[in-house]
Amino acid sequence: MNRLKKKKASKPYFKKAKMPVLSFFKEPMSLEGCSYKSEKHGIKLFLNRFFFFVFLFLLPTQLGKHWFFSFSYLSGVRSDYLAPTLYLTDVVIIFLAVINYKTIFNFLKQKKIIFILSLLLINVIFFSSFFTSMYRYIKVLELFIIFALSQKKIIKEKAVLLAFFSGALVQVILVISQFFYKHSLQGLFYFLGERLINLSVPGIAKITFNGVEFLRPYGTFSHPNSLAGFYLLLYFYFLTEKKYNKFFLLKNFFLLISSCLIFISFSKVAIITYLILNTLYLILNTKKKFCRPCFLAKLIIPLFAGAVFLQGQTDPLTITKRIELINNSLSIIKNNFLIGTGLGNYLIIQSKTFPRISFDLNQPVHNIFFLFLAETGLVVTGLISYLCFFWFKKLWQKKRWLLLVVLMTGFFDHYWLTLEQNFLLLGILFL
Repeated sequence: MNRLKKKKASKPYFKKAKMPVLSFFKEPMSLEGCSYKSEKHGIKLFLNRFFFFVFLFLLPTQLGKHWFFSFSYLSGVRSDYLAPTLYLTDVVIIFLAVINYKTIFNFLKQKKIIFILSLLLINVIFFSSFFTSMYRYIKVLELFIIFALSQKKIIKEKAVLLAFFSGALVQVILVISQFFYKHSLQGLFYFLGERLINLSVPGIAKITFNGVEFLRPYGTFSHPNSLAGFYLLLYFYFLTEKKYNKFFLLKNFFLLISSCLIFISFSKVAIITYLILNTLYLILNTKKKFCRPCFLAKLIIPLFAGAVFLQGQTDPLTITKRIELINNSLSIIKNNFLIGTGLGNYLIIQSKTFPRISFDLNQPVHNIFFLFLAETGLVVTGLISYLCFFWFKKLWQKKRWLLLVVLMTGFFDHYWLTLEQNFLLLGILFL
C-alpha cells in the first residue's frame, strides 16, 4: 500500500496585501510601465487615485506660503500678484508629477508643446523682469502638467464629481456664514486659505441692499468674482457632460450648490453669463416630448433669482475703474506691441507708466485678451494662436459651453490668467 500522501500546496511566505481602496477607485487605469501584478504598482495606482482626488477637493482652496521680495512691491505696497507662492495644491501636483514622470515627459516632448514653451521662455529671458516672469512661466508649465495628468483619466467620473461636490459643500457653508456675519470665520477655514476680511478692510468687495451694507462673500478665494467664475465653469461642465447623468442626485445637488454660490457672490458678470447660457442650453437641448411645468420652472426660477441678486448695489465706480484699466492696457500694448512686457510683468509696467494710479486700481486689466497680448506681445500671441487654432476648433465642437463661459467672463475680468484656482481649473476641464 502506497502510504505517500499528496503534499499540500505550500503557502507563500508573504501574503499579498489588500489595498484599502475606495469603491470608486476600482476602475482599471492604464499607466505607462505599470503592472498590476505587483504590490509596488498597486500602491502606485492607489496613490495616483488618492492624491488626484485630494487635488480636486483642494482646488477651490488657496492655502499657501507667499514670499515678498523687492519686485513684489508697487509704490511701497506689496502685491500678491507679484509674490511667488507655493500653494498646497502645487505640492500635490509635484507629488503626482514625480509618480507619473513618464506620462509628463511624453506629453511635454510633443513638438507643439516644446515650441510654445520655448516661445514663452524667450519672452521670460530677454524681454522682462526675470524673477516675476519665471514664476509665471513655472505656473504655465504646471498647467501643462495638469493637462497631461487629466488625460490619463486617473479616477472615475463619480470620484471627480464627489471631489468637487465635497469642496462646493464646504464653500457654500463658509460663504453663507461670511455673508450673514459680515466677516471671515478663520479657525479651521484658515487652513483652507480663507483670508482675514471684514467690512472695514480697504478695497473689500461690498454689496448694499436697501441701505444695508453686506460683505460680498469670498469663501476661500481671492475675490467673489473668482469664486463665481470657478463654479460657473464647473456648473456648465457637469451640466453638459452626459457621462455624469448616471449620478442623477449627486449631479443635481452639485448644480444647485454651484448656482447658489454664483448668485450669492453678487458677481454681475457671472450671474448674467449664467442666465444667458443656462437659458440657451435649456431651449436648445429640450426634447420634443418634455414636461412643460418642469421646463418653465428651470427657466423662470433662475431668472427670478438673478433679478433679485442683480438689484444689489456694488462699487458705483466699478465701470469707471475698468475703463481706466482698459485705457492703461491699450497704452501698454501700443508701447510694447511686438514683444510685450513679459509674463507676469504687466503690473510693474503699469505702475511705471501710470505712477498716479490709485491704490485699489493696482491690479491687472479686467480682460484676459488684452492682458495676454500686453504681456506676450503680437509675435508670441500670433504664433501661439496659429499653433492652437485646430485645438480650439476641436474644443469648440466638444466643449463650446465651457469656452463661452471663459470668453464671456474673461472679457470683463482677469482671474482665468492670474489667480491660482481659476487658472488650474482650465487644465482639468479643457482636455
